[in-house]
Amino acid sequence: MSSKLIVEICKVDDVIKHPNADKLSIIVIKGWNCIVSLDQYKKGDLVVYCPPDSVIPDNLIEKYNLEFLKKDGKVGTIKLRKYISQGLILDVPNNIKEPKEGMDVANIMGITKWIPPQSKNSINNNQETLYKTYKKWRNGGISFSRFIKKSFHLIKDGIFKRKKKLNPLFDKYTDINNIKHYNTLFKDGEEVVIYEKLHGSNARASYLPKKKSIFNFGDKYEFCIGSHNVQLVGNRGKNSFYGSDVWSKSAEKYKLDILLRDYPNYIFYSEVYGKGIQDLEYGLDDIELRFFDIKNKNIDKYLDDSDFKSICNKLMLPTVPLLYKGPYSAEIVKQYTNGKSTIYENQIREGCVIRPVNEEIDPRVGRKILKSISEDYLLRKNGTEFN
Repeated sequence: MSSKLIVEICKVDDVIKHPNADKLSIIVIKGWNCIVSLDQYKKGDLVVYCPPDSVIPDNLIEKYNLEFLKKDGKVGTIKLRKYISQGLILDVPNNIKEPKEGMDVANIMGITKWIPPQSKNSINNNQETLYKTYKKWRNGGISFSRFIKKSFHLIKDGIFKRKKKLNPLFDKYTDINNIKHYNTLFKDGEEVVIYEKLHGSNARASYLPKKKSIFNFGDKYEFCIGSHNVQLVGNRGKNSFYGSDVWSKSAEKYKLDILLRDYPNYIFYSEVYGKGIQDLEYGLDDIELRFFDIKNKNIDKYLDDSDFKSICNKLMLPTVPLLYKGPYSAEIVKQYTNGKSTIYENQIREGCVIRPVNEEIDPRVGRKILKSISEDYLLRKNGTEFN
């Protein structure tokens, strides 16, 4: 569940003297706490707030003497003298003549979003394709006879993987913003559901209409699976494009190509988690799936929570743990953000996801859904933030 990069001009909400450091202050901005030098800013000042996972360009690192960012420029979460500091505060650039609160300055300042590396379990982009096999033959790397045999799967050594055209209806999942960016989006007392956020790899699966073609025969739908960014379409099996990626394995394990036939035009979103997926493995020796959302492409809308759970129960598909259902409050969110995972008590919780019981669209953020991330999760060592 990725989020958009938001680098805004913000007003300093409060300045608190650091209880354990004489030369440090804690700046409060939109629910974030950021530690700076003493008296560097005062309440009401306009500043640029760079959230965790922002990447600061070299020229700004040099300008502000940000030595701790010289490795990769990535802004993170740290603990200084027992207090959390999330993100980075910078001065408003002089070339912005009329700075306004809420102005997005990411492009102006050259600040980008950190892109996590691919998981070791993701698709091997070096798989041999028909085109690569053809180029090998043209360049004299293999004989014409071998090219023909490999093309028609007559030999098993280095069989190329057939990658079909992508299905344009196979939507990626919603980008989910941090609740600290939009801490007034939910109102006290409104009915919400809060689910545990699992640490794994986003997955999606669906039966969707094939693109119209004179070569289409038989079934008008095709089974599509993939991660958040990668789409896999077409036949499955050892000679298909799927190879041995975790999304194909999990789809096969849960028989999604059979179960989802009864729900064409519905996209099922889940998290693949467990052994080898990320650094938090939930005590598993294998991979598992937990579903968290369904989108009805017939009306291009995500299902209300009750309909989502009804379909998952009918298909006997496991869902992410429901932590809370009831009236919203900031204290409730804080309560369910931290602690241990409800799946595996020996592991920290990544955080939680908050959404209304019935789907809503907000003019500021689009779909009304936010995430809240655990401080223990952000501060853990040797984390693996894969797509």
